[in-house]
Amino acid sequence: MSIFAIILFLGVLIIVSVQGYVSYQHEWRFGKKYMISMEHEPFNLAKMNDRCKALGGYLVQIDNKEESDFLLNLAGHISGGGPFFTGINDAKRESYFYHYNDNSEVKYMQWRYFQPDNWWGEDCVEVTFYGLNDIGCEKRGRYLCEI
Repeated sequence: MSIFAIILFLGVLIIVSVQGYVSYQHEWRFGKKYMISMEHEPFNLAKMNDRCKALGGYLVQIDNKEESDFLLNLAGHISGGGPFFTGINDAKRESYFYHYNDNSEVKYMQWRYFQPDNWWGEDCVEVTFYGLNDIGCEKRGRYLCEI
């Protein structure tokens, strides 16, 4: 079990694992807290969702256009920049996208141009500044928890 230290630095709350397990940066919007992992590591839906559950949440779910716009902007401005994994996937049935945490169908998706393309069996979804992108679940990257 990790012990977390809370640090306030330049107005951004950062939660850092004392044991070096995972560090997070967070933002508040829509009455929710979004915590992004800062390490790039091989993604695993179950493992990353369990990590989010340990923080009191789950892998991010996109509920509407406003939340989607916020997340796309976040992907362009978070520390280190770049995309992050979500809990959205079509691993059970191709082109049927659902949220990993509760198996609910995804109601709103703002895809990047030419996406989803299912290139080499891509079943997971990442948020980029340009829109959603389907990506292989085994790729390395960061993930976003919704608390």
